[in-house]
Amino acid sequence: MDSGAVRQQRYKRHKAGDHSLCRRCDARAAPVPLAAAGDMPVDARASLESLARRLEAAHEADPGNAAVARELRATLLALPDGAADGDDDPLAELRALAESVP
Repeated sequence: MDSGAVRQQRYKRHKAGDHSLCRRCDARAAPVPLAAAGDMPVDARASLESLARRLEAAHEADPGNAAVARELRATLLALPDGAADGDDDPLAELRALAESVP
């Protein structure tokens, strides 16, 4: 049996659209359709950006959750920099220099 504070928190989060604490809510267990393997190529940058947005929203909702903060940091570090967009790579000069050094 939950305390009144937990029930109130669950009610407020449910009303705000956060179903993470719901027990019997249909929205909590909404299935996510997955594409069959080989249907379409995966855009890694778009997937990472989408994941980063979801993690950022989760972190803003619960800033004390260290696991979410770590995953957000790791996802942001894994995002490629602007070089994928056709911009010049700021480290290209240093990489070339490192390759030329025996």
